Amino acid sequence: MDILNPSARDAIAPSFPSYDADLVARANEIRNRVIQFREEEGAEWGAQIERDERIPDALWARIRELGFHKLTQPTWVGGEGLPLGLYFPILEEVAHMHGTIRMMVHAYNSIWRTVGQGTREQQEYWLKKLVNEGALVAFALTEPDNGTGIDLRTIATYQNGKFVLNGRKHLITFAEEAAVIAVIAKMEGGAGRTGLTAFLVPQGRKGMKLTPMPHMMGDKGCSHAVIEFDNCEVGEDEVLGEIGEGFGVAVRGFLDQSRACIAQSAVGLAQEALDRALDHVRRRTTFGKALASRQAVQMRLAEMQIAIQAARLLCLDAAYKYDQGRDISLEAAIAKANAIRMVGEVTDGALSLYGGIGYAVTSPVERLYRDARSLWFEEGTLEMQKMTIAEALLAEARRRDRAQKRAE
Repeated sequence: MDILNPSARDAIAPSFPSYDADLVARANEIRNRVIQFREEEGAEWGAQIERDERIPDALWARIRELGFHKLTQPTWVGGEGLPLGLYFPILEEVAHMHGTIRMMVHAYNSIWRTVGQGTREQQEYWLKKLVNEGALVAFALTEPDNGTGIDLRTIATYQNGKFVLNGRKHLITFAEEAAVIAVIAKMEGGAGRTGLTAFLVPQGRKGMKLTPMPHMMGDKGCSHAVIEFDNCEVGEDEVLGEIGEGFGVAVRGFLDQSRACIAQSAVGLAQEALDRALDHVRRRTTFGKALASRQAVQMRLAEMQIAIQAARLLCLDAAYKYDQGRDISLEAAIAKANAIRMVGEVTDGALSLYGGIGYAVTSPVERLYRDARSLWFEEGTLEMQKMTIAEALLAEARRRDRAQKRAE
């Protein structure tokens, strides 16, 4: 049933995808491996990241050794080929761990979709490097003086059979670690959505300078960089998609599914915060009674679980529709808008249930509280999601008006 037309006639139809039984079994096997990794190694890796404020080289190697870097990539390049509906329960378990570990897995299993829209030759070369060598793709859209839309000022000029890039990007995750960067730029003289084009720029290209940015409040160890392009040349064979299709590459090909992934990550983090809070209130006593026996505490716990489950189902709705080949711009925006609000409320609640000790850096919920806030900004703020939702609502209302007029 479509979200915008709940009262449409004859709208009831099966929407749950029919996944191959062997693929479901494989997804469960991988999820079990993630849970074991989380229980046996996750805390130690997380503590090392917090202490050193960097990702150990050994952790990158461990993620690749366990195969967590190739869960969604197509099988023809050696990936597991998991659809979102089977990947999301795995991602949720990953999100119980340190936020930077979640970022690593998300970067591997999401940003490759930009390259996945390239030519067969581009996919053959880059996707096999991602799967076989554990190479990373970075996604360069956001700019420091503009936004992430059609107001971009990174310009691509066509000269003598090549494109020349000039401009600046910032907040580019794993730009320093990436083997190649997918850059969205505006064609010289271009306007609107059709003025944007995507390019694949390999690491180390002359005219591309990377400057590390300060660490963020949460997700310690996860790197971000400013990228400056100064007459950086890229070839015609490094155009990703077609000229003027950069908006589609960025939004339809990557951001929509990535927003749903961020929402699912918020579900996993929030569930971990609730689990920790539940353990605490069962052990903690005040005035001779366990906190868990107090009705006000019970109501808070129930509200947190209700919010988490609602967010989880919105994420799965987006995933199932994506796996059916449907446009999920609206579903992804709704899922992310709800999830980032939810994860803020749940981590607030967990901190409150812990009391003053929860504010200490040694508290089980203090890092979760910080890491949760990064999810607010990844792939667009709450306000951006609301704009997408409102645009869809208004467009649907206008469509219904036109249909009614034609019927009269």
